[in-house]
Amino acid sequence: MSNNAVISCVQDKKGFLWFGTKDGLDRFDGVTFKIFRNDPDDTSSIGSNFIHTLYLDPYDILWVGTEQGLYRYDATLESFSLLPAAITAQVMDIKMDANDNLWFITNFNLFRYNIKSKSFRHFPIKQYFEATSLCTLPDGSVWVSTSGGLLKKYDPATESFNSFNLFARSPKPVSNWIEKLYSISEGRIVVGTSNQGVKLFDSKTLDYKDILTYNTDRTEIFARNFVQTGPSELWIATESGIFIYNLATGEYTNLRKEYNNPYSISDNAVYTFCKDREGGIWAGTYFGGVSYYPNHPLTFTRYFPDKNRNSLSGNVVREIHQDQYGNLWIGTEDAGLNKLDASGKFISYLPTGNRDGISYSNIHGILPVGNELWIGTFEHGLDVMDIRTSKVIRHYSKNTGPNSLRSNFIYCIYKSPSGEIIIGTTIGAYRYNRSKDNFIPVEGLPIFIWYSSILQDENGTIWAGTYGNGVYYYNPNTKQSGNFRYNAHTKNSLASERVNSLFQDSDKNLWFATEGGLCRLNKKDSSFTRYGTQTGLPTNFILSLLEDNNKQIWISTSGGLVAFNPKTEKSVVYTKANGLLNDQFNFSSAFKDSTGKMYFGSVKGMVSFNPAQLVPSNFTPVVYITGFQVNNKDLLINRNGSPITKSITYTDRISLTHNQSTFSIDFASLTYTAPEMSEYAYLMDGLDKDWTYLKTNRKVYFTELKAGSYTFKVKAASANGNWQGPESILHIEILPPWWGSNLAWLSYIAVALIIIFLLVRNYHIRTREKNKRKIEQLETAKEKELYEAKMQFFTNVAHEIKTPLTLIKAPLEKIIKKAGDSPGINESLRIMEKNTSRLIALTNQLLDFRQTEIKGFSLNFVKTNITELTEEVFLSFKPLAEQKDISLTMAPVTDQICANIDIEAFNKILTNLFSNAVKYAEKKVEVVFLPVNQSDTFFTLQIKNDGYIIPPDMKEKIFEPFFRLKATEKQKGTGIGLALSRSLTELQNGKLVLEETANNMNVFSLTFPVVLEGN
Repeated sequence: MSNNAVISCVQDKKGFLWFGTKDGLDRFDGVTFKIFRNDPDDTSSIGSNFIHTLYLDPYDILWVGTEQGLYRYDATLESFSLLPAAITAQVMDIKMDANDNLWFITNFNLFRYNIKSKSFRHFPIKQYFEATSLCTLPDGSVWVSTSGGLLKKYDPATESFNSFNLFARSPKPVSNWIEKLYSISEGRIVVGTSNQGVKLFDSKTLDYKDILTYNTDRTEIFARNFVQTGPSELWIATESGIFIYNLATGEYTNLRKEYNNPYSISDNAVYTFCKDREGGIWAGTYFGGVSYYPNHPLTFTRYFPDKNRNSLSGNVVREIHQDQYGNLWIGTEDAGLNKLDASGKFISYLPTGNRDGISYSNIHGILPVGNELWIGTFEHGLDVMDIRTSKVIRHYSKNTGPNSLRSNFIYCIYKSPSGEIIIGTTIGAYRYNRSKDNFIPVEGLPIFIWYSSILQDENGTIWAGTYGNGVYYYNPNTKQSGNFRYNAHTKNSLASERVNSLFQDSDKNLWFATEGGLCRLNKKDSSFTRYGTQTGLPTNFILSLLEDNNKQIWISTSGGLVAFNPKTEKSVVYTKANGLLNDQFNFSSAFKDSTGKMYFGSVKGMVSFNPAQLVPSNFTPVVYITGFQVNNKDLLINRNGSPITKSITYTDRISLTHNQSTFSIDFASLTYTAPEMSEYAYLMDGLDKDWTYLKTNRKVYFTELKAGSYTFKVKAASANGNWQGPESILHIEILPPWWGSNLAWLSYIAVALIIIFLLVRNYHIRTREKNKRKIEQLETAKEKELYEAKMQFFTNVAHEIKTPLTLIKAPLEKIIKKAGDSPGINESLRIMEKNTSRLIALTNQLLDFRQTEIKGFSLNFVKTNITELTEEVFLSFKPLAEQKDISLTMAPVTDQICANIDIEAFNKILTNLFSNAVKYAEKKVEVVFLPVNQSDTFFTLQIKNDGYIIPPDMKEKIFEPFFRLKATEKQKGTGIGLALSRSLTELQNGKLVLEETANNMNVFSLTFPVVLEGN
């Protein structure tokens, strides 16, 4: 809570409890508080933290009276607004009449505000009175109390008030202050005063009476608040605790703070009451926070040690039995023996050191037999007390004799149907021989066994539970015996070797309380049916068993008290939340008296109850979602980045971004009787297939959910285990990231289609290219084949032509010599000789090219002066150039260049290059050796001409055999010269290329190694 001073409280229509304190307004859901305080930076926050009064009008609107004005709470936005805006003073009380008029008191001034017309009316103190409290009656009348002790009834016709003096016939008090007006049944008004207690005013007779004026010490009662809990029951909040007043009889009970009683009210200064929908009463105190008196379906009476009053002497309660006089005997393990007499008074017995006192304070087994009480102790033997005198008359200790006890640890004492007393110890079980006053080991039961519980059934069979050896049984009549043990390999065996208690129900079924669960013996096949956590029990550690008058088995465990129905096998669990002292019960500590009342001992005292008084609860809890956290942070309403625009309780649909996909959800069923026992089930539709059931948790977590739509459903079980209550539903949509949005997916699809289109298109292009290459390869192969055929043909023809030409040339040369100086004949013969030489040169060139192609051209490398050889060829073409009026120049060479070359091949290369240069030049041909450094391994000779500029895309094409440019095809030529020149160059590891055009001239570069790298 925000503060221990709780001044006002109310429950809204949904079921939330609201507490007004001196430091904030608290909303409670049964487990957690949500605190509302003033925030100077938030205009929608409450204006003051000091809350004086709370009022819930018929429209489920919460009005909050603070130190600085009246505020209206907007539940959907969880915000506050000041009404009316002009009043910012202390608001003391609020009520609404039948005409939608909101009446409130501010600094003793009475105001009326109509919420529909928003009209405002002030009843100032000077003209009217100092108002202190308000109430309305079912007839619609409005009543106001004053600081002077008057009760005023509002007259709407005249806008005036009729007065009634509530102190006129009472002793004159110190003050006539009226603190509180509260309307109850039959048109009556109870009035709380500061110095004259409680008065009852009848609006029909217009008369009053003092009904409760003084405390037991004769001090005046200061009555602050009221709540009517029944037709005749009125709870009164005072400065001296709570008075529960019977309006019919005038009797009352005063509840006050008891400092050693954790179940008493937390403070005597009680300021406010609230009765919740389950019938529980909330009491707000000034120093002790809020105290709750739950309306449990089953009321438990608690007995525990309290030094300030007559009470149980110890915490750890063991055996419980009732004697023939109606006294309840209670053995404790930490404070001796207790007797609870019929008047409700406790008497305790502790060791005194005398022979007539009990021998030890740690009591385990007790058994009343007539006027004797048998008392078993921890390691101090067995006492027998005379119930009439409360004196120990006999004591038995272990002995080595044959008819003696062998252990001083008396664990249990049992009286058989025939009246025999059987003692269970840590070393054997013994029958008491009354005639000889000694003990005989029980026939059929082993001696050296720790016996924890003994029972004899209707057939005379003795059943003995042990601590570590299962269950032994023996029938003295039939001599039949046996031992049931735990078997890990079968579920039909005893659930544990440790058996804490044996019990036979009214249907003669045998039940075994073990530390592995509850077991029922099936006598037909000697098998066991087990019950434990898997069947609804809170734990498998079972301690004691009792049966009520409706054949329901009550089971004490280490995790609470269980009402088990053997027919339906359903369980109802009761814990500290239901009014028990605690959940840890004790061994062998259960008793049922003749009225059906049951007693169970625990490690914190004892509880009693009557199952017949169980009133089933018809309350059906409604679950609300109370919190929503994203990445462990609460969502704020209407804030930047928040997906909610109103309270999560009023939100049915929420949309989250992809980075908000980790979240948690709080929920509450708004039940206050035992909220810790509330069971929930949730289902996230879209993620889960089945409901998930929760025993204690009321928060669920979801981590990194995928984008999509989900529906969160949650429900709660009613007190009787019914799951048919309404569900709370929240639709959750998790948006995908931008790269996963619908638009993004459309983009992805478009891109994918484009990629597919491009791939298909590319595939078709590549297919076409592939097919084109295949066709080109086929064409190339055909061209090559054709070329080879042509070359072979030309070669053959060249061979055929060369021989006749050679044979013609020799005679021709003789004829020329014989012709002498005959001008006509000699000129013709010279023409014939020239053309014959040209044909021979052409056939030789064709044959040389063929030799280079088939790698059959042999080279003879010799060191040659390249400069001189080039100059020789240059000079040989000089006359031709002059004849064609072409400038043929060669740049001077400073250093002689030498290289290992084949002179004949190199000469052919130069001849072809010079021939082409002169043939295709327009005006000039230039021959240049590029400078050669000592580190260079190659020399370069460039031959330039200004003829037709060869296009860049034809740079390589011109080196193909028989290729002729269309622009120069009119010039004489064969198309073999450049191809032969490149082949001969490459055979000598050189390079012949057409360079980029320079100064509008074609540039042929011939590069050769100065020193050849190989032959």
